[in-house]
Amino acid sequence: MVTIMSEVDKDVSADTARFQAFAQRQDDDVPAPWHMRAPGAKIGLLAVIVVVVAVLAAVLASLLAG
Repeated sequence: MVTIMSEVDKDVSADTARFQAFAQRQDDDVPAPWHMRAPGAKIGLLAVIVVVVAVLAAVLASLLAG
């Protein structure tokens, strides 16, 4: 059974105006994401965690498949 969700905000022009206001804002206080520098140790730790999770997922998948 598929239930159609009713839209809460039916005024599309209001959504468009909100988006345009958001897109045209000028926040000089917030730097762009590529200007934020993360410490190399944090990036290395994150990479190690991702590799470990990928290896564990591969081992688990091979155990379940075979």
